[in-house]
Amino acid sequence: MMWTLADYVRLNARRYPDRLAVVDEVSRLSHRELSARAQAVARGLRAVGVQPGDHVGILAGNSVFCIESFLGVICAGAVAVMYNWRWATEELVHGVASTEARVVLVETQFAEALEAAIATGKLDPGLRVYRQDGGFESLLAGGEPIDPQIGPADPMCVLFTGGTTGFSKGVVLSHRSGLVNAINERLDVGMAQAGENVALNITPLFHSAALLCVFAPHYTSGGTNVLMHRFDEQRVGDVVARERVTTSFMIPNMIRRLLQAGIFETTGFQEHLRQLHTGGGLLRMPDKLAVRALTPSVRMYFRYGLTEAGPMVTRLLDSDIMRPELDGSIGQEYTLIEARVTDPVSGQPAEPGTLGEITVRGPGIMLGYYKRPEETAAALRDGWLHTGDLAVRDEEGYFYFRDRAKDMIKTGGENVYAAEIEQVLYTHPAVMECGVLGVPSSEWDEEVRAVVALRPGHAATDAELREYLRGFLAGYKVPKKFVFMDPGVFPVNSSGKIVKSNLRQLVGW
Repeated sequence: MMWTLADYVRLNARRYPDRLAVVDEVSRLSHRELSARAQAVARGLRAVGVQPGDHVGILAGNSVFCIESFLGVICAGAVAVMYNWRWATEELVHGVASTEARVVLVETQFAEALEAAIATGKLDPGLRVYRQDGGFESLLAGGEPIDPQIGPADPMCVLFTGGTTGFSKGVVLSHRSGLVNAINERLDVGMAQAGENVALNITPLFHSAALLCVFAPHYTSGGTNVLMHRFDEQRVGDVVARERVTTSFMIPNMIRRLLQAGIFETTGFQEHLRQLHTGGGLLRMPDKLAVRALTPSVRMYFRYGLTEAGPMVTRLLDSDIMRPELDGSIGQEYTLIEARVTDPVSGQPAEPGTLGEITVRGPGIMLGYYKRPEETAAALRDGWLHTGDLAVRDEEGYFYFRDRAKDMIKTGGENVYAAEIEQVLYTHPAVMECGVLGVPSSEWDEEVRAVVALRPGHAATDAELREYLRGFLAGYKVPKKFVFMDPGVFPVNSSGKIVKSNLRQLVGW
């Protein structure tokens, strides 16, 4: 039987007992120590009634607490539900309630956010909460390792993706998915190879990119994960030097900020960094040339994926990334994935150079959206995941991303869906019509902006609308710019729906 990530808790304690496993701002654990903590969490969860398949929520930043909680949950055979600590109260309420968590493990700095969600009265009154600074340590239990009673096909975690129906959707990924993606990363892009086992994990662990594409491959290889909760240019330079970091994944905006701050010229980047992985927005040739000029020995990789795919789909290798004719390409498919471009009407594979939808199949794709059978059926058809992303594929198998059929905005590495923001805007008493757009930005890849028409006799300023939205949405989802138009000016089609492409032209974006 194929192993699961939970097996590596046992294996790593035996194989690499004294190697450093995880580091954050305050803690450092060896693999022996991390395995012992994870097993203690697992035994504690079983002792309070958590059974295989039950959902256990984790509200934590990039920390040792987050990692030991995640490993403990899956060692108990339960499903780890990773909550986004950037959510507003209503989003957190929805995340906890919609995934039916029985227990939530919460890091100290996010305890107030969870308490605010509980105070709404919308969560199960029987929900058990164990805070890092009050109750979590007493949860830990001694004894022998327990049998998680899970297999590769069982659900391992629920990760949230942007929602078009008002809230995020929970994507259920299997234990097979977690291990397949780790193998893909090690096999295809050389991540976590011998001598390159110190990873800087700086994107949030509630995202699949951090949890499954950086943490998992380094953990299964007995490597070290260095965890940073927030991005700061100078601190990144200091951490890379101090921990002798060899590998990191960063969104393009982070790379640009590090270049501007001169961090690529620091001792750590010059002497230790060997691999730089990026995605969540395109890194174009000027930035790649700057990185290569300052750190010529650093290998660069671009990757494209989505949570539903488990998550990685394509990768542009270091040997290709500087080829001018491939600038803008998202690369070729990973070894353990099959990707194609299909005609959106016929569903058949499109000819090379023809625009179509990226569809994916393989052992790592999601089991489905949690308790959303209709949306699962729409996304998973005949064994293929329909991504909603539009691309062309050339004769050599290189994909070129073109657009997002799902109207998603990629801003600062986060996925933001226009419909989610629009639905909240429409609840404001002064808003009659609205359209949310993503506008290219050198700082954020895309910037969220909104066009609004106010109801006659009502008034609202952009500051008022931002404050209103912030009560329902994470800060990165709130538009950075508003344009106000008269009612009835919005371009619409025959069915009355706003035509975003015409709206974009109308406002000059």
